[in-house]
Amino acid sequence: MTQKYQRDSTNGKYVESGQAEMAARPISVRLPLDIDEKVRAIPNRTEFLRKAIAKALQEIENPQSA
Repeated sequence: MTQKYQRDSTNGKYVESGQAEMAARPISVRLPLDIDEKVRAIPNRTEFLRKAIAKALQEIENPQSA
């Protein structure tokens, strides 16, 4: 899980990571086998899934911009 604050390797102090604070509980879904295989093959799939969900939500909230 991405942390809101990360330790700076040069001075050991915590700095903002630039990432949004994450929810305490993850959401999980089961996928059809063919989709599951493709998603698991994606490097950094967590970030991919976050972006895909955010894009889908934006399209739902703003259907004219889709």
